Amino acid sequence: MNYGKTNVLISKDEFELGSKVALDVAIKIRELLEVKNELRIVFAAGESQMTFLNALAEEKNIDWQRIVCFNLDDFHDVNMPEKFTCGFQTSQQLYNKVKPKQVYLVKYNASDPQEEAERFEKLLREEDLDILCQGIGTSGHLALNEPFDTDFKDEEWVKVVDLAKQSKIQLMDDPNFKDLGYIPLKGITMTIPALFSAANIYTIVPLGLKRPILEKLFKTAAITNELPASILLEYEGTLYVDTNSCPECLN
Repeated sequence: MNYGKTNVLISKDEFELGSKVALDVAIKIRELLEVKNELRIVFAAGESQMTFLNALAEEKNIDWQRIVCFNLDDFHDVNMPEKFTCGFQTSQQLYNKVKPKQVYLVKYNASDPQEEAERFEKLLREEDLDILCQGIGTSGHLALNEPFDTDFKDEEWVKVVDLAKQSKIQLMDDPNFKDLGYIPLKGITMTIPALFSAANIYTIVPLGLKRPILEKLFKTAAITNELPASILLEYEGTLYVDTNSCPECLN
C-alpha cells in the first residue's frame, strides 16, 4: 500500500519493525558502497527510533569507516545536560558502537544558535545526502519542522525553531528525555528541503502514541503545513509502521 509516492510497510511490533528497517537500510548501504567511495547518512533520535538504531548497530559487513553521519536536529539549551540531547542518544545507540568515519551533531549548547545553524548547514551542503532515516512526531512534525511553521520550499537548510506544544508533551513522556523534567523551548533542525534532498528516504513510526497522527496523515490527501509529514505524498521512500501505530484504515 502507499501514501502518495511513499510505500507503507506494516510490522507486528516495534522490534520487528526495527529489525526490518535496519535490514533494508543495511542492504541499501552495502549497495551504495559498491559504487561510491563515501556515504552521507542522516539519523534521528527519539523513542520511535530506538529499536531501529539498536538493530542497525548489529548489522554485519557495513564499512562504517566510509560513512559520514549527521543528526537531523537537536534541542538548544545551554544549561541542558548532554545526556538528554538527541546527539547523545544516537551516539550511545549507534555511533559509539559502529565508529563511523565522521559524526556531525548539532551543538545543543552553542552560545549563538543561529551561528550553529549556519555551521551545520554548511556541512550538510558539502556533498549530496544518500540516506535519510527519520520519524514523525505526534504533532505531525518531521525533525523539528512544526505545524504552521514549516516552509516546504525553505531556502535555508538548517533553522532555529520554537518547539510546538504537542512536541513538548510527547517529549515529556519519552524515556530518553522525561527525567530532564522540562523540555527546552527551542531547537535547531534541518528543514524539509534539506531532509528530502536525500536520495533514499526511510520514515520510521512505531508505537501506539503515533496512531492518532498517522490516522490524521492518511486522511490528508494534499500537502499542508498544518501537517508537515504530508510532504511524504510527494517523495518516493518507505514509511514503516507497526500494528500499534497503524491506522484502522490500513488494517
